[in-house]
Amino acid sequence: MKRVTGQWLIGGFIFLMLVCHPFLSSGALKKHVPLKKGVFLVATPNLMDPNFIHSVVLLIDYGTKGAVGLIINKPAFLLLEEVLPEEDMKGVSLPLYIGGPVNKNTLFLLFTSRKPVEGAHKVLDNIYFSARKDLIFHTIRKKEKTMDLKVFAGYAGWAPGQLEMEIRRGAWITMEADRKTIFSKDPSEIWPSIFEVPSNIMIYNDIYQLREQAQSSQNSLSLASAPVLFWLQKGDILNL
Repeated sequence: MKRVTGQWLIGGFIFLMLVCHPFLSSGALKKHVPLKKGVFLVATPNLMDPNFIHSVVLLIDYGTKGAVGLIINKPAFLLLEEVLPEEDMKGVSLPLYIGGPVNKNTLFLLFTSRKPVEGAHKVLDNIYFSARKDLIFHTIRKKEKTMDLKVFAGYAGWAPGQLEMEIRRGAWITMEADRKTIFSKDPSEIWPSIFEVPSNIMIYNDIYQLREQAQSSQNSLSLASAPVLFWLQKGDILNL
């Protein structure tokens, strides 16, 4: 009986080491910072929720009413011009990102600015957030060469106490956010780089699998397969 118990303990220890190796070896635990606006939530390897698996979320608001964030590393593999009916958006080759499972038919914008912008919320340093249609359109049209921006469909939200509970369960770690990561041109590398996952380990993510399928298909994504996005009314803004 003692031998069997010992074998189970050793086997369990080895299993945990294999499963958690990227998490433990990366030193990610040392990067933990308090929850606040402008930090990253990074899904740990054991978070299997299909909405958040291998996600990196930028918190755009955090307080007594809960938390709101945008997933920065899930491309939709669609361009804005493919999903927007407005004529003046034709030719806009900006990629669309899936910001989260809430309100996927609404667009949100992250962008950089050297000075405060009316109708936008400051998230971090010179990085701002907005959900106003007029501001999104204006910013996209007047984009300067030095400006970074990212457009999202949907956002992620947590009720009061929900995110804290998920962190205690080991679903997320927090770390300082930075401009380079937020506006990375290769989002598929963001999560693996944090946990030092070897490139030969498959990242099980429905979005990444969709990209592989799209690239291997002879037929490109058409307007018929693109999600229909309904704009907020002018002046409307996400209730942060």
